[in-house]
Amino acid sequence: MHSSISQIEFEKRAMPIVAILLAHQLVLIPLYFFIPLWIAVLNTLVAATVFYCARNPHVVINRWIKVGVTIVAIAGVYMAFRKFSGRDAGVSLIAVMYGLKILEIQTKRDANLVLSLSFFLLVAGFFFTQEPLIAFYQFIPVIAILNAFVAMQSLEKFELAAGNLKGVLKDLSRYLVIAIPIMIVLFVFFPRLSGPLWRMPGASVATTGVSDLMSLSEITELQTSENIAFRVTFNGDVPNETDMYWRVVVLDEFDGLSWRRTNRNLLPDMDETVFEGSFDYSITLEPTKTNYLVALDKPISSPQNASLVDDQTVRSRFRLLDRTRYQLSSKPSLIIDSSLSQVQRSKNVRIPSSGNADSVDWARDLRARVNSDEEFVNEVLRIINREEYYYTLTPGEMDEQIIDSFWLDKRRGFCEHYASSLVFLARAANIPARIVIGYQGAEKNPRTDYWIVRDANAHAWTEIWFEGRGWVRVDPTAAIASQRIEESLLQEYGQRLGLFDDFEIVELDQVGLLKELQYWMDEINSGWNDWILDYNQSRQRQFFQNWGISGLSDHMLIIIMLSIVSGLVFISGLKWFHGRTERDPLAQRFENLIQRFEQQGILKVEPHFGPKAIIDKLNKIDETRFREHTQVLNRYITLRYAERTPRQEQINELEKALTKLKVRS
Repeated sequence: MHSSISQIEFEKRAMPIVAILLAHQLVLIPLYFFIPLWIAVLNTLVAATVFYCARNPHVVINRWIKVGVTIVAIAGVYMAFRKFSGRDAGVSLIAVMYGLKILEIQTKRDANLVLSLSFFLLVAGFFFTQEPLIAFYQFIPVIAILNAFVAMQSLEKFELAAGNLKGVLKDLSRYLVIAIPIMIVLFVFFPRLSGPLWRMPGASVATTGVSDLMSLSEITELQTSENIAFRVTFNGDVPNETDMYWRVVVLDEFDGLSWRRTNRNLLPDMDETVFEGSFDYSITLEPTKTNYLVALDKPISSPQNASLVDDQTVRSRFRLLDRTRYQLSSKPSLIIDSSLSQVQRSKNVRIPSSGNADSVDWARDLRARVNSDEEFVNEVLRIINREEYYYTLTPGEMDEQIIDSFWLDKRRGFCEHYASSLVFLARAANIPARIVIGYQGAEKNPRTDYWIVRDANAHAWTEIWFEGRGWVRVDPTAAIASQRIEESLLQEYGQRLGLFDDFEIVELDQVGLLKELQYWMDEINSGWNDWILDYNQSRQRQFFQNWGISGLSDHMLIIIMLSIVSGLVFISGLKWFHGRTERDPLAQRFENLIQRFEQQGILKVEPHFGPKAIIDKLNKIDETRFREHTQVLNRYITLRYAERTPRQEQINELEKALTKLKVRS
């Protein structure tokens, strides 16, 4: 008997704790992908400890142990980041403190506080990513938190009647049915600001992107990334994939170790005749934390809050801290600088006065043996194609004389090595040359009308200046023979970049289910970005214009929004009130019985009387006379306050018994 009662008591105590711990851990799971692993381990151990203590009430965690664990955890966060400010350190500290908070749960108030904090912590995951997956996932912890709240409302000292899961889920679904329409109305109608109210500090870890500095001496291995850099939608004609060179920044100064960008001048607006035969397109660019906009080679226009620069790149007036959408026009056949001033020529043939002497001699000797600058460049490309030059992402460490080391010795590198060497050799031969950093190629999402460019498409090529032709794009990487490309990269570059004519490209139907799934997920991400994350002022106006509504002021939007929300709340309130007026049949029969007792003057029932108190009163009056009444009332108590929901047959039988009871004075 004792063991049976103990088990029941354990189930009563453990069930709400499990609900709280489940909600607690579900809130933290998204953060574990972005914060140190030891925090996840610590929080899991803490949750397991709390559960163990719930199963074994005689086990109590010493207060000083809690204090010690807290101090060690806070010190661990500081040692990991050397600060408490910033996104990564701040969220890690919050995750630790929230994880340890469950150690303090002693009363119903403590539990409600932890659950309330859970709603605020749900936002922390969006500091790291705003992908649709995490947004949809958040519904799971929300339901878990609401479930724990419902459980808490049914508790008295953490006791919860079992078998009520169906009722809990019914209540949760009712709350969500009310909340979701209100959420949608607030999202659609709330006036959008021209910019964010605040921004998160940047992450302490460097992110992949295009820089205005290229230091080959520091790169021994290049990591590729499948993250999306930007998406492109063409309005009309689409260039060939092999012509999809996306220009970002031009590097024209070399100090022997690094290439960097020099100050440039803004270009005036182009004549309208230049736009004939151009490609028009729109780009959705992921945050880069730089001022450089991506443009198809060669851009002839600039979007709002940006300028076209004289090296034919586009610069934003602001750093790109958020996803940016803009429209451009480009004309690949455009001639840039058909003539160079003496200052321009001098800048673009300048090389350090010392260093890489063997490469300088090699270049000048070759230039003396050919008849023109074009022949010089073509001969260099032929050498790359025919001799033992390899494309690899792991070239190893180069010597301090980096051009000599690569060109004349190791002959293994990636696009930056080849572009840097060609520009240096051309300049050594007194031919103006410069490096262009950007992206090459794109992949069409067959499910939509846009093209995808990933970080792995990052590329470097050269521009050589020829008399009368201006700056001409020359890509030395494309000259590498396919048999001298690392096998693991061959398929990727053959398909995505289209650089190598003698390589067989894989057709889409050979890609398989995994790639199709990737396209499908990207389509969802693109729609999510367009209509949720990028739902700004212009998008909001466009949405209302599509419905034939235009010219709405912010005040009007607020009035419409509040009117709709008030209507939804009113309708929900009516349904709630109607539900409240539907009396429990058992309770109704019980009250009818009490009224009959009062009408006959048998007893006066006070408002606080329950069925047990009435039984005691009846027994004092005449236990034998009211034996049938007390038996029915005891059955009422058993069913009304049972641990499990009674069967419908039991309820029907009790209703009949309550109705048939006769009350006489």
